[in-house]
Amino acid sequence: LLQLVRRYYSLPLHYLLYSSTTMTTFSEPPPSSADDVVDTCQSVSEIIYTHFDTYQRCDNNSTKKNVSRAAEALHHDVLSFVLSHKNTDDDDGMAEEEISEEVAEAVTRCMDGAMGVIAASASGSKKDVWAESVESVMTIAAAYATNAAKDEVVARAVINRAIEYLLVEKDTIRIESCNMLGWCAKHLMDSSKPAASILKKKGSKHGGGNAANTKRANDTAAAGWKLECLHDIGNVLQPRLTDKIAKVRNAAILACVPFFSEGAKVLVVGGGGGDDAADSKDLETMINSIQNILMWIMTNDSSAPNRALVAQIGRVSEETIPYVIERVKDVDVKVREAALDSLRENVNLDDLTEDQRVEILRYGLTKRCQSTHAKAVELLCANWLKSSKFDPIVLLDSLNPVLNESVCELATEVIINMATKIDCDNSDDVGVELVRKHFGGPEVRTFQQQILKKRSIIQNDESELSPSLAFFLRVKCNAATNKVETISDVINDIPTLCNLLNSHVDKLIEFNKAEDEEDMDEDERDEFEDAQNFICLQLIHMANTSELQEEGSRRHFISIMRSMLSRLATPDDLVDACVKTMALAHDAESHFLQTISEILVDIEDDNSTDHDEKAIVVVRQMRTISILSFVLENIGGKMVGNPILASTLQHLLPAVTSKNAIIREHGVICLSKFCLLSEEDKIMDEFKPLLMQIAGSVEERVEVRAQAMLALCDLSLLHKNMLQLSDEGGNDESATFKELLLEMLGHPKQGIAVIAAEVAAKLLLAGCLHDPTIIAWLLVIYFDASLTEVEENEDVDGSEVKKVGSPVRLQQLLSIFFPTYSMSSLDANDAIMASVGPLLAIVNGKLEGKKQAKALNQWPIAKMVEYICYNVDLADKNKKEESADGTEQSQVDDSSQVKEEVEGDNQVKEIIEDEETVIEASSTLLASIDIAEFLAEEGASAPTYYNRALAKMLGSASIDVDAEDTTLLSRLKSHIAEAEYSTDDGPTVNQIKKMLTVLADVADFEEDERSYSSEDTSGEHDDEEEEVQEEKLDEESVATEKEDLSGDESFTTATFEENIEKENVRLSMGSMKSPRLSMTSMKSAIEHESEEETPSKRVSLGAIN
Repeated sequence: LLQLVRRYYSLPLHYLLYSSTTMTTFSEPPPSSADDVVDTCQSVSEIIYTHFDTYQRCDNNSTKKNVSRAAEALHHDVLSFVLSHKNTDDDDGMAEEEISEEVAEAVTRCMDGAMGVIAASASGSKKDVWAESVESVMTIAAAYATNAAKDEVVARAVINRAIEYLLVEKDTIRIESCNMLGWCAKHLMDSSKPAASILKKKGSKHGGGNAANTKRANDTAAAGWKLECLHDIGNVLQPRLTDKIAKVRNAAILACVPFFSEGAKVLVVGGGGGDDAADSKDLETMINSIQNILMWIMTNDSSAPNRALVAQIGRVSEETIPYVIERVKDVDVKVREAALDSLRENVNLDDLTEDQRVEILRYGLTKRCQSTHAKAVELLCANWLKSSKFDPIVLLDSLNPVLNESVCELATEVIINMATKIDCDNSDDVGVELVRKHFGGPEVRTFQQQILKKRSIIQNDESELSPSLAFFLRVKCNAATNKVETISDVINDIPTLCNLLNSHVDKLIEFNKAEDEEDMDEDERDEFEDAQNFICLQLIHMANTSELQEEGSRRHFISIMRSMLSRLATPDDLVDACVKTMALAHDAESHFLQTISEILVDIEDDNSTDHDEKAIVVVRQMRTISILSFVLENIGGKMVGNPILASTLQHLLPAVTSKNAIIREHGVICLSKFCLLSEEDKIMDEFKPLLMQIAGSVEERVEVRAQAMLALCDLSLLHKNMLQLSDEGGNDESATFKELLLEMLGHPKQGIAVIAAEVAAKLLLAGCLHDPTIIAWLLVIYFDASLTEVEENEDVDGSEVKKVGSPVRLQQLLSIFFPTYSMSSLDANDAIMASVGPLLAIVNGKLEGKKQAKALNQWPIAKMVEYICYNVDLADKNKKEESADGTEQSQVDDSSQVKEEVEGDNQVKEIIEDEETVIEASSTLLASIDIAEFLAEEGASAPTYYNRALAKMLGSASIDVDAEDTTLLSRLKSHIAEAEYSTDDGPTVNQIKKMLTVLADVADFEEDERSYSSEDTSGEHDDEEEEVQEEKLDEESVATEKEDLSGDESFTTATFEENIEKENVRLSMGSMKSPRLSMTSMKSAIEHESEEETPSKRVSLGAIN
């Protein structure tokens, strides 16, 4: 910066000092002709300074035309001055090299002055003070040096000086340097383009060929140094593309734009031979390197304007299209708009694959952002539909509605909406306004005619109904404002629609019966079958929008649907649509159930298929399950106990007891839906024993058992008696629901474990269970990295993620479950805290046989324990805040009674403080006790790396010895001492000793036990009698106190709150009065905890790694 300032103040001209002050311009530039400039100036440098000063003071905008004109004028004056002095001097005048050096020095000194202005300006000053002057100097310097002068020396000097500025620390100088290099690259590219002429080039007979050869030689020589300059510019701009300052990166991105212009292609392709060919190849390699960096910026840059800039100006090719499409899903709206604009301007519909088109529309036609939706509409209508000659059927063929129905429906609705609104003068739709700018009057009329013209399902030209046409007509019927007129144009009448549907169904059935088609391979057969199924579905959906209120049409349609469902040869893909449409055609649910009952009977009597008897039974049962599943899912709760619905059970039970495992699984699923619409007495007497038998059968397939577990879970949430299980009759083989759940949570099949985990989460959150072991299993499944890896490796559809049994769905549920469950009640919070011990044992079992420490990556025990303590502390903090808010509110409400009850409150506080001092255990201490106990008991059999991980948690745990209860601390010390003797691993022992150092001043737990045990053995029977008598006396005294203070409402409230505090299960046992309280009685007190409790005060386990 000091060098720049010295160069700045050493200039002989006043205009640079002028540029650092407030910018003033003239309405007209001072008149000066070329002859005046040449006559008044004494050197080439003065001519350059004069031109720079004149151009800087001009009020014209620095457009390409003005800059090029000023640069050409400067070049003309310099040549005129050189020629005039060469003619007047006796000698040969200055050599060309000297002139070039003088010109280069003068131009670079002007650049130094401009950069010196930036260096001398304060960092907080506004850029507008000097921006216009600096930009003027830089633009004319770049235009003159790299284009007008056509001098290698001048061009290299200017470029090298700009490259030096890239290393300056001040970011504004680096920005201007990037701009300068970008202008230089642009002028070099423009000067490399071949001159366009409308005249035909004719070679002269007299020496014309030699002149042409000489010109080509000069052009080749010029192209050589230009290639080198461009190569140098590209190499120095690449580091600035990853500069730490976002604005510098933005300027570098703009500077790289010329490398993807037509001039760059000319230099790369027409490099010639020899060294020029090598330079062209190096330039191409460098351009590819810049493109790779730009693609990285578009994906990973933290600055949204930079990502948007790359998406807008980047070269779009087959390699870069996926990067641009990815930006359609960007979090910033400007980046999404830039990506959609780039696709509209630079990419044709044929350049994209089917998946790419669908992906663009899926994320572009989103309702969450209006501007993104408008840009996607502009791309769809102004580019894709226009390239399809405004034919929506051709566009839908390119999108394949058979496989991408939801996206195609969005696109079709947009096109129809655009056709109805594009001729409106005023529209609130931003997309309509954007599309209207691209179309003239004739195009608007063509657009509307093609979209809104009459089309029918009956083709006049003997052509078959295509999937795209059927889909377009169905969406058009749904989106029509005047449905009666539109439907009458599309569908003549219901019988016509039914006849067409029957013809397509018959064609599909005949196609399925044909075993081999010589003209079709397997892919073509699948494509034809999918297309016919799709057409049938669209025809069925059209019936939903048609007028089925007319009695004759309604009866005819119901009879057609009934015959289709009764035929076993009807494809299964049409069953749901037929049942749904038939349900809409009935006026009452009872009538619909009667029709379904008749259909089920017809299915039992149908023998029209060519399959053998066993196959026919399977097809019948699957058809019955498919129909009943849809009916049970969509029927109302008023049909509970309906006799017609109850009669369908006889068709369902054979599927539940079928020999086919797949049918049994779907049968159990259907039975669970049937139970939800049954009465509670019938469920308890008939269905609960059946489901329990299926879930507990060891011989049954685990998938069927999992579905039975799901059914029992759903029923238990509705009926509380479902979980009151008992083994009547002394049957030792019957298992409780909890045992079945634990068995499936540990099943080696991940799908079964995922289903069992979802069942357990529902029951725990509903309060049906509070089992620490089940919670520990949920933690193991939640942190198991292998579950999500399976989903990442497989191509899973979004609809699959929402289904029960998906690991991704379970991860989302459990991420909400643990904090919600811990805050639901104190029992739940205690159950989570008590899950540390079972968790350690479960993970130890998972690690059995694995000798490498990498196994802990799948089950990170440290993160699990820390997560437990985090949720426990979060719940305690939440309940504490709620309690504080309630206390403040009660104090405000009872402020009038405070003065009257001060004396009574003080007496109660003194009594409570005298009785006992409550010390609550922290989550860190409780977790440390469980870890130390595990190391003491199971450390010898556990893997060494597992013991080290647990010992490290102990060594880094933060425990406040002064604030914790001495009994629990003594217990922790005892377990740690046992753990130290149970292992001989050096790192494990070192970590254990750290905790022993912390607990050095804590009394030994064993000594206290000896004193307690000696007192207990002296007279156990007497102590028991004394305790009974003490309890009776306490009860009598409490009753007496309640009678005396029954009229005092405030005292009753205070007593109730204090009783709740005393009943906290995690209160320290050391605060109790009895000195003979053993550890057995402590555990018993924990097990018989009260329901009304307050949260404990714990410290975080954040120190555990």
